[in-house]
Amino acid sequence: MTQPTPRQPVPYRFAAMAILCTWCRARTGQLCTNQRGSKDRRRDVHTTRALDWIRVMSTPCPERICQAPADKPCTLHPNVHQARITAAALPTTTTP
Repeated sequence: MTQPTPRQPVPYRFAAMAILCTWCRARTGQLCTNQRGSKDRRRDVHTTRALDWIRVMSTPCPERICQAPADKPCTLHPNVHQARITAAALPTTTTP
């Protein structure tokens, strides 16, 4: 008896679609929309979403099952673990 092949995660059109947009509130996996929410942005995502994505990807994933290093996507699915998003949003303290 053969086993079905596991489905590979489909990458998003834009990598930043793996997180929520704080500007238009587009959910994970959805394109950003205009101010009225009636028309999708087809060429890019909002600048705030792209900057949030850069910040999230510069943080290593703290999830025990993932442990993805900075600049590497989280494992198992195209979305980013919530723990990584939370860790990226926390301010870091540095002492001289």
